[in-house]
Amino acid sequence: MNVHLYPSPLSHEMRMEKIARFIARQRMFARVELVGIREPGQPATETRGGFLLRRIARPQIGGPRILKKMVQTLGWSWSVFRTLRQEKIRCVNSHSLAVLPLGVLLKLWHGARLIYDTHELETEVATAKGMVRGLYKVLEWLFIRWADDVVVVGEGIADWYAKEYGIARPVVVRNVPELMGARPEPDRRLWRDRFGIPEDHLIFIYQGGLFRGRRIEQLLRVFAQAKPDRHIVFMGYGEMQAEVENAAKRFSCIHYSPAVKPDEVLRHTAGADVGLVGVENVCLSYYFSLPNKLFEFLLAGIPALMPQYPEMARLMQGSDCSWVVGERDEDWLAAVNALTPAQVQAGQQAARVAGAKLSWQDEVGKMGKLYFEHFGLVTAQASA
Repeated sequence: MNVHLYPSPLSHEMRMEKIARFIARQRMFARVELVGIREPGQPATETRGGFLLRRIARPQIGGPRILKKMVQTLGWSWSVFRTLRQEKIRCVNSHSLAVLPLGVLLKLWHGARLIYDTHELETEVATAKGMVRGLYKVLEWLFIRWADDVVVVGEGIADWYAKEYGIARPVVVRNVPELMGARPEPDRRLWRDRFGIPEDHLIFIYQGGLFRGRRIEQLLRVFAQAKPDRHIVFMGYGEMQAEVENAAKRFSCIHYSPAVKPDEVLRHTAGADVGLVGVENVCLSYYFSLPNKLFEFLLAGIPALMPQYPEMARLMQGSDCSWVVGERDEDWLAAVNALTPAQVQAGQQAARVAGAKLSWQDEVGKMGKLYFEHFGLVTAQASA
């Protein structure tokens, strides 16, 4: 079997699911399995899209946060190893640094191939500070050398890993959404009817996690001061949801919508006029990020306001469907207020052109080549 490891409840891990779905279609392995953490109320196993989800409970302990997390990770990893040691595993995919040591252990135990498919710049995230960051760097330096292949989500991150650890340049598989059917047609009534927004007002959308470091507070301040015909819809969930909902009660131009099912995201995105990329430069991982929402904007056919970070600039270069904004509140306020309907319409047309060039099959085909080289799989193009 091919096993994919990630320490989460596996509720919204779309990149893992897309990869697992692709591998399952190749029919090289008897089973493709995603292994994560079992939270109360979740099923231990679940079949989805040709692959299996297996959730394993982690120990519940008290104590300081860092110590608690370490003990829980070690305890969960040992439980996973005990569960999987009797299986016949040919390939292990570790999808984060936290499960890279476990991936190495399973590789050595089974004689399997190990792919380290990191979803971000693991040691340079916002939560990695001081001793924690030092520990992360030591762990990654020790264990990344056991990986047979390293896969990352952006060119800048690939360059960083190659230089930092002196390894072969990782394979880049950008996190382009997988279209389930035709590209969505814009529905200008979707948000207007729901929130009573006039036809001639512009709708900006922020979608994704409502977390700190994603420019949520700044966008709330900006739209509280913006022209009355500028509206923002926050679609998502997270620790700042209550703040967004409270602002929506106070300001008629701020609106909140719960997250929708993955296959409904693009239709809701296409109902807005302009997308907002809210990632902040609070860590190197964010600076080198290529957010999923930027791809979603292009596939939905709407232009974007975004910060001047290298990977985003690389993607949007020459496409005429984005506007770069500075870091200050006044920069975002000026950008939001300055857009005209004609500019937005031109940006939407350019976004549709740029979005037509994006394909998850093209991206995952790069990973397919790794499997083909070592397991004799058919190519992504042949199986599409």
